[in-house]
Amino acid sequence: MNICIVAGGTGGHITPAIAVAEKLPKDVGIFFITGKSRKAEHRFLSEIPTSKVFFLDVKPIVGKGLGAFRGIISAFLSLKDALEILKKIKPNIIIGFGGYVSGPSLLAGKILKSKVFIFEQNSVMGLANKISSIFADKILLSFPDSEIPNFSKKKSIIVGFPLRNKFKEHLEEGQKEKEKQKEKQEEKNGSYLNILITGGSQGALSLNRIFTKTLKKIVESNIDKNFPSLQIFHQTGDLFFDEAEKFYSSLKQNMKNKLAYSIFPFSEKIGYYIGLSDFVISRGGAGTVFEIAYAKKPAIFVPLPKSIGDHQLKNPLKIFGDNCVIVRQNEEGRFEVVLKEFILGSLLSELKEKLKSFSIDDGSKKILEIILH
Repeated sequence: MNICIVAGGTGGHITPAIAVAEKLPKDVGIFFITGKSRKAEHRFLSEIPTSKVFFLDVKPIVGKGLGAFRGIISAFLSLKDALEILKKIKPNIIIGFGGYVSGPSLLAGKILKSKVFIFEQNSVMGLANKISSIFADKILLSFPDSEIPNFSKKKSIIVGFPLRNKFKEHLEEGQKEKEKQKEKQEEKNGSYLNILITGGSQGALSLNRIFTKTLKKIVESNIDKNFPSLQIFHQTGDLFFDEAEKFYSSLKQNMKNKLAYSIFPFSEKIGYYIGLSDFVISRGGAGTVFEIAYAKKPAIFVPLPKSIGDHQLKNPLKIFGDNCVIVRQNEEGRFEVVLKEFILGSLLSELKEKLKSFSIDDGSKKILEIILH
């Protein structure tokens, strides 16, 4: 049996695809199609568990004018390339995880009579998957009440979100390191509050600036009020890295060395930092939300404004319910109140207690059961 997995664009599409690919039986031929132009498509290449990787160059469908027209033309031109690839590998099954490479690839699979599956990770279905759902055989959903076209509902199945083996290994490593740090700090009668801030695999410039501006304000107003020592792990993205270095260097002086920090544009070991953290500040992409939920970490989610169908607000709301805090990006005053309460108040300990009885499963097993039978 040959299975072709298709994912492109961002880490949110590519990481669940890798999670499924790495768990396929050894006697299955695994083929992978991804894009050419996005950084995430190159960053995750080393994790794809096959050397049989093919590339399609599909432009995004942007807006309603010339950008959208170019994207549609690009998708049709890519269909020819996708047909050529699939004729070579002859997949019995093709499964798309989203991104603009998915549409032409899945349509080519349908034309060549492969069984077509779609995985939708968000609570609101994206454009590429909406189009592909017209001809897909089955639609696999992360969320029990995902917003999908009515005609797709009869062929949809709830599977949860697949997690990579590496993520789980790194998470366990981070949790063990946190316990070691705790023991050492108790011996010295001191402890750090560990904070992870991440805008996903690409970073998030506006979220970074809201956080640093707010943290500076809280520190300046409360540094003499028994302020805790902080250890901050910050996935900045490429654009904010230099600015972050200057900010934390200055803040460390203001905090009289009660600050330790580690900044990086991108980390393949984000699970390690989630495991090491006391709480996480993040956007609301499905992959990150499910990873934080799996780790049972308190979180402040700041959804990306104008995400499709407001899915970055709905994702954490549907998974965590009232076991997290969600703050809109334009609610800077509220973000300050919430962050201060996490650092100096009781909100963090309250959420930690509530999350003790919270659990979420890795969706990989259910996906494999469906596509292999």
